[in-house]
Amino acid sequence: MKYIIYILILFLSINSYSQSYKKIELIFSEKLLNGPKDSDYWRCIGSVKFSHNNTLMSCDSSHHYIKENKMIAFGNININKGDSLLMNGEELIYKGNENTAYLLRNVIVENKHTKLKTNKIHLNLEKNFIHYYGGGTITDENLVLTSDQGSYNTKSHIYFFKSNIEVKSKKYTVVTDTLNYNSVTKTTYFFGPSYIYSENNTIYCENGWYNTVTNISQFQENSYITNGAEIIKGDSLFYNRNLGYGKAINNIHIIDTSNKILVNGHLAEYFEKEDKIEITKKALLNILMDNDTLFITAKKFISFSGVKEYIIASPEVMIYKKDIQGKCDSLYYNISDSLIELFDEPVLWVDDIQITSDSIQINIINDKINSMNFYPNPLIISKADTTHFNQIKGKYMHALFEKNKLTKLNI
Repeated sequence: MKYIIYILILFLSINSYSQSYKKIELIFSEKLLNGPKDSDYWRCIGSVKFSHNNTLMSCDSSHHYIKENKMIAFGNININKGDSLLMNGEELIYKGNENTAYLLRNVIVENKHTKLKTNKIHLNLEKNFIHYYGGGTITDENLVLTSDQGSYNTKSHIYFFKSNIEVKSKKYTVVTDTLNYNSVTKTTYFFGPSYIYSENNTIYCENGWYNTVTNISQFQENSYITNGAEIIKGDSLFYNRNLGYGKAINNIHIIDTSNKILVNGHLAEYFEKEDKIEITKKALLNILMDNDTLFITAKKFISFSGVKEYIIASPEVMIYKKDIQGKCDSLYYNISDSLIELFDEPVLWVDDIQITSDSIQINIINDKINSMNFYPNPLIISKADTTHFNQIKGKYMHALFEKNKLTKLNI
């Protein structure tokens, strides 16, 4: 007789639930018992299975509040939503009228793209959102991500992370405060101060994105790339990690603090494998000297930072300093040796003297111009009066400077 009553109760429960789409439906339970006196729930014990709005749930036992359309489940909880999202935990509070739930302790959320591990999640099944608190770890085939809290849209497959975020992959590590991640396209979006560390460089931005499959990225808002010796800044930075190629656009600053060099422009291309940077569009080279700056402009600058550090400038090179001006069509700056060489019809104006030569060398020592070499065919022209000029010509000329001032000429 007891088993007949049990089956009848189970049948009536299923029948009453099935009449409403929003009702939690009991599919199976080994035992169905009344709750304690004055309680308003049924006790479901053993291999319990429920369903609600295309979501299937199973657990060891549960309390089923029929009037409130609520369920509290315990032990080995499994939730399957639409055959694409699986969730596990140890305790579940499920509210059918609100389409919301809390899953607690040792929580795992899995889809075909990622796995989330945390201790507490809040599910909004109507809006397809999962929120987690108190720390969580997300893994997929390319990376591991940890954060204090986050959300997941089960429709768009986009994660929203907040506070103390760290992303680790084989090639880089990200530290940031606000980040979104599309688990389908494997693209990370940055919305706050973010650092990307790798073996070769560090990237900083406050807005941008990074595709973890293609290793292609773009960064804006105070963004820069640095390899330790140099910093590349720009309004917008593009970087392909696989090719080792980067591009900076608008308001570019390339800073080499150890060599006291600053390069500006509006377009820069970075070739990581060649240790080369090309700067164009209003390119300007600033060489910081003792209480002064040597300015050099050209159509293009090419900077190399391998075993030897040097810069090549061409064409239409112009040089300016307080007491020295010049021009040529190509320039070579050996940063390691502090040597500047001018080629292709170079001309220098030092004080009131004009000097031409087939090539010109400028030697810098301790942030000061120490000497210059002019060879071959140097020619000095200075104005004698309103109608006459003095000229000196030779095969080789050596100029000496003190405190950046010309003091002696040997011809």
